[in-house]
Amino acid sequence: MSEGLMNALPILREILIALKELYEKGEEHIIYINKLPLTQKDRELILDVLGRGQVRIYYSSKTQPAEWWETGIYGVWVGVIKDRDGKPILETVEITYFPKLASAQREDIRESIKYLERRLSEIEEVR
Repeated sequence: MSEGLMNALPILREILIALKELYEKGEEHIIYINKLPLTQKDRELILDVLGRGQVRIYYSSKTQPAEWWETGIYGVWVGVIKDRDGKPILETVEITYFPKLASAQREDIRESIKYLERRLSEIEEVR
């Protein structure tokens, strides 16, 4: 194996297997990239093979801004969540139709329900 490449090929194989399982069984998979011992060459090869797609998702937050982008491989998303200083704290490769970490969270939906109920109540009182 090329010097500096330790884990790129096993990760790419894992992505391929997960993509097949997504297609055949609907099973989704997340790889926590920053938890793995990757060299810079590993990262470069993985990103080179996956390529860049056209869909990007930005989550602007002062405490944990995040970005997801679909790779050139449909169903394979790269995500980066950062701290308030802009340093990555979580890096993922998600094999899914839409990144779960970018989806609305249950507790956020609960807050939205409360907000909308309150607003409707206020409007109805005025009428």
